[in-house]
Amino acid sequence: MKKIISLLLLFTLTLCGCQSQFTPLSDKQFCLDTIVEITLYDSKSTDILNHCFDICNDLELVFSSTNEKSELYKINHNVNKLQEQTISDDLYAVIKEGLKYSELSKGQFDITIGSISALWDFKKEIPELPQQDMIQENLQNVSYQNIILTTNKITYLNENTMIDLGAIAKGYIADKIKDYLLKENINNAIINLGGNVLCVGNKNNEQFMVGLTDPQEIDQSILTLSIDDLSVVTSGVYQRYFELNGQKYHHILNPQTGYSYENGLSSVTIISKTSLQADTLSTVCFSLGKEKGIELLNSMDDVYGCFIDENNQISYSNGFEEYIK
Repeated sequence: MKKIISLLLLFTLTLCGCQSQFTPLSDKQFCLDTIVEITLYDSKSTDILNHCFDICNDLELVFSSTNEKSELYKINHNVNKLQEQTISDDLYAVIKEGLKYSELSKGQFDITIGSISALWDFKKEIPELPQQDMIQENLQNVSYQNIILTTNKITYLNENTMIDLGAIAKGYIADKIKDYLLKENINNAIINLGGNVLCVGNKNNEQFMVGLTDPQEIDQSILTLSIDDLSVVTSGVYQRYFELNGQKYHHILNPQTGYSYENGLSSVTIISKTSLQADTLSTVCFSLGKEKGIELLNSMDDVYGCFIDENNQISYSNGFEEYIK
């Protein structure tokens, strides 16, 4: 389930003693199948900025489900996949997180959706639906319980089960970039991986302004958030979709039906300390629907959500409104 969400970023940051020394250093590149933009506010090192994009490219070769050179692709297509396979620390960490939330949602969110998501092409010039018999055939391969994970070891219980980490990997990558920047003493930056936004630091009480896309007017913001050292991630129906015979089909797929979720929601936005958690929960809570999604968030610490329905009515979990400017 790929997630390329367009958050409208309004960068307004004043740093103590920094603006007189540094002009913000920014670059934008296409990677991770999206536009990645990174801005450093307290450094003029192009080497550091370039290494951030190296991290993106390196980890894409871990998590991509379509690149034949990636680690995930290789374990998904290993002819001996019913035998135990050794995996990297990065892949282990993300699959572990994905399985945790697959279980928490009781399969409403499921990282083994790969054999279904591979049937859908939301980029095709002339859209078409997957064959219904192919969807039905592959649904039986979707179950997070088909994966046995121990430390750096994975075993598939069904040879046709495929893992898809599109709903979670970008959050992990953003966190890794932040970790690297902090090690390099970069304390003020913003990382935007195709709408997965992670703010690094903040000084002098000046915060980043992050605008949430209006699902009905996607070139406008419906809300503006004031964010300090947190991540903001949205899952929505308005970016990767097509319309056919009067029906809209979007990329957030229901593991029980193989088709797009139809639960009255247009988007879910999560605020969290880590982008991995925000990325995962935005899709988990969309999959659960508004009521169960809010209930889940209200049971968790330091995580907040905004739910926008098809009529642009907005609902919040406890604490989210404190971040609205």
